[in-house]
Amino acid sequence: MIENRNFKTLSHISLLSAAFCTSYSSASEPEISGVKKSMSVEEQQDSNYATRRNFLEEVIVTATKREKSLRDIPASISAFSGDSLEQQGILSINDVLEQTPGVTANSARPGDQRIVMRGISTSAAPTSVVPQPVGIFIGDTALNEPYAASITPDLSAFDLAAVEVLKGPQGTLFGGAALSGVLRYRLNEAVPHEWQASYFAQNISLEEGDSGLTQGFMLNIPVFGPDGNLGLRLTYIDREYPGFTDDVRRGQEANDVNGSKGKQYRLGATWTPGDNTSVKLTYLAQDYQADNDIFIADNTVGPRETRSSFIKWPNEHRIALYNLEVQHEWESVRLVSSSSRTEKERKNIIDGYFSLFGTPSNAAPDGLAIPFLTNQKSSSFQQELRLQSQADDKFEWLVGVYYLDSPIDYFLSLTLQATDQIPLLDSLGLRDRNSNGVDCSLSLLCAQTNANAQEKAVFFDTTWYPTASLELSLGGRYYQTGVDGGYTGEGIVAQGVSLLNLVATGEYTLDNTAEISEEGMNPKVSVTYRFTDEHSVYALVNKGFRFGGIQTVPEDELQNVPGTYKSDTIMNYEIGMRTRWLDNTLEFDLTAFHIDFDNPLVVLKNALAINYYDNVGSAESDGIEVNLRWQLPVPGFLFSLSGGTVDAHTLEDFIAGNDFVPAGTPLPGSAEYQYAASLAFSNSPQSWLNVSGHVTYSYVGKSYNDLVDEDTVNDYGTYSAGVQLRLTQFTGRPSLGVNVLNITNETTPVGIVKPAINGDNIFILNAPRAVSARLSLEF
Repeated sequence: MIENRNFKTLSHISLLSAAFCTSYSSASEPEISGVKKSMSVEEQQDSNYATRRNFLEEVIVTATKREKSLRDIPASISAFSGDSLEQQGILSINDVLEQTPGVTANSARPGDQRIVMRGISTSAAPTSVVPQPVGIFIGDTALNEPYAASITPDLSAFDLAAVEVLKGPQGTLFGGAALSGVLRYRLNEAVPHEWQASYFAQNISLEEGDSGLTQGFMLNIPVFGPDGNLGLRLTYIDREYPGFTDDVRRGQEANDVNGSKGKQYRLGATWTPGDNTSVKLTYLAQDYQADNDIFIADNTVGPRETRSSFIKWPNEHRIALYNLEVQHEWESVRLVSSSSRTEKERKNIIDGYFSLFGTPSNAAPDGLAIPFLTNQKSSSFQQELRLQSQADDKFEWLVGVYYLDSPIDYFLSLTLQATDQIPLLDSLGLRDRNSNGVDCSLSLLCAQTNANAQEKAVFFDTTWYPTASLELSLGGRYYQTGVDGGYTGEGIVAQGVSLLNLVATGEYTLDNTAEISEEGMNPKVSVTYRFTDEHSVYALVNKGFRFGGIQTVPEDELQNVPGTYKSDTIMNYEIGMRTRWLDNTLEFDLTAFHIDFDNPLVVLKNALAINYYDNVGSAESDGIEVNLRWQLPVPGFLFSLSGGTVDAHTLEDFIAGNDFVPAGTPLPGSAEYQYAASLAFSNSPQSWLNVSGHVTYSYVGKSYNDLVDEDTVNDYGTYSAGVQLRLTQFTGRPSLGVNVLNITNETTPVGIVKPAINGDNIFILNAPRAVSARLSLEF
């Protein structure tokens, strides 16, 4: 059985022979802010400059904490501009990652998302609270917790500068938040010298679902006029998430029950008190609210409906980010200070019955519901101070220090609905202690986790150019991490576990608090050789790590549930080739990697289907990523083809809870094959009517749902297309775009819930066909 799961068919090889990992978005857009230094200001402002000149535009990213051409960085990076994502009508980051080979994502609903890069994953479940292996950043600020994952941001593309996807470990510059890679949002900054304004309204309709309107505006204010030194930028987005899940349980029938809403606020300020000093302040907030955020389906092919829940699933959450960045430049040195605070809150209830017993019969009474409540609060303070060289023909360097303090408060309760209906609860004072109606002593489980995680680090990154053709880089990060706190529990399960431990070990405890600390070194070494300006090769070795922690459920020796778990680490070995051909109209790139994964942090389930975590054995991942971009001889047309293959599996036999997992088992969420092809076009930007559009096909290969069974997910392809019309000579440059995602309404599971005790599987399905119409104005 395991040999069959690892077997690689050859049917996809011909499609993969012309692709890589650096994704670009549209022929009509320079993908990232930042362009060739030889371009004039007017040319930089012309979003169709690359098309008019008919060559592939240079892409500038800040993945190395300095502006640099993407193709000059010895690493695998994808980049997408906010403008191009808007043109495609994309509202979810999942639609972006689907076009990024080597990366898969599973999003059950806004805020619940798991991202897998290069096969490094031990849980593909979107609701898992194990720390994310992929760092999610806004600028230089990490938005994922080091100890227990919480909600993840999914920013609108409106007024977004770019999205950068850095594949492979990024521990040297981004620390414990970036075990296997980084998803990085870059916001547009306030401009001190000019007025700017824009507005958009986008209506989206889902197949066999509801429709929703999202709209927003941006206003950039030069506070002291065109010659001033202070700019403010306000962005507001009001978003409706249309529902598409039908509740067909007898007595509570309703369509499109998971409709929801949310808002995003962004406030930026840029102050330049002198020629060499800048101060930037950023505030971002995102909230979300759903009365019934049910996201499961009872079958794999649609319609998207369920009768598996007795109760509604209310869900609400909030994210806030505050960042202050101060820069001062001398002739050859720049000092950067970045201070951030992040805050997250979430309250969520689901019915846990289906995860234990599967779909209930229509005759089953509502009292069998098992409300599973989670209430999370987390915050972090992050401080980075770095000193880095300015442009130098021979030697670049960067050195810095970093500090993270991240407390988290995580409460969960598992109760029986029938218990809440006992009339004597009020008179006995046995209600409301767990915020879910029932006293914790009468619950199945009440678990309160209070913990604090810290990271202290010193890091450096240097690059030496001994000749015009050779580039040598060396970097490293020395870190110390610690987690203090843990779990205290009440309820029937906690009491039962403690009694069993008393019999087995002579120890009785409802308290699983501890203090752990670790330290290590993350090295990075790369060599790049340039045969010409158009052709180069590189080799890279780098390391990443993820925090260890303290268990969030009762320690249980009989079920092999440990009290703590260690950090896991990966070592990445990578070689790449970058080439340009045909007068810079064709790019072909190739990357190959091997990853050693030590002490993988695995997500497992106890007898009540509640997640816990453990380190097991070792694993490895091998893969190839390829990319082709071709500015066609036909003016205005760009063809791109990208793809990748990954083989990620365990290397040792181990026991997962009470299940035996043999060596060679594929890691969950790791797609064997993934590729995307796109044709984008645009007419002359000088025309009074600018017409642009795209046609795209994306395929996500088969992957396994978890480590202990044979259930597979993904293995589907989707088509999307869109067209945009812009009146370039009219006030406001009005634009109207129509886009269709998942044209054929391909329906397949991207996640599976296997009942712990009995019953049929429950499924999380991919997004249905979405048709959107978008109106935008720019001033």
